[in-house]
Amino acid sequence: MALVYTPARPAQTSTASSSFEDFLDVLDNLTLGQNVVIDVDQRTVRIQQRKVDLTRQEFELLAHLARNSDRTVTRDELFETVWSNRGLDAESRTVDAHIRRLRRKLEVADLISTVRGEGYRFNSTPGVRVLQTRRHALAA
Repeated sequence: MALVYTPARPAQTSTASSSFEDFLDVLDNLTLGQNVVIDVDQRTVRIQQRKVDLTRQEFELLAHLARNSDRTVTRDELFETVWSNRGLDAESRTVDAHIRRLRRKLEVADLISTVRGEGYRFNSTPGVRVLQTRRHALAA
């Protein structure tokens, strides 16, 4: 991931009196290489402000991986949660196909990693935000 500087105005020769203001301008225009926002409640995904169209199943898969970021999620766990009550077994390649389509649609390198022999991992980075309202159950 790289920081990208996009100047807001043409560069000027800096003087000691304006160097701090110039520094703040530079900071305002720095962005992380990828800006990914996954809004679980709104069921939307945006990359660099561009909406990414996902099927319901693709979004459910991405949301489950994002909720469990930086943890390896096994294929069995995905069958039990994302594909529950669908009659799929561990031999089915549907998870692999959905992961492949997700990677192609998201176009973000290393967002979803394959952990050989174990499953998949959603890699959180500073450029990725997962938005979700926390629901609390009140005890009576």
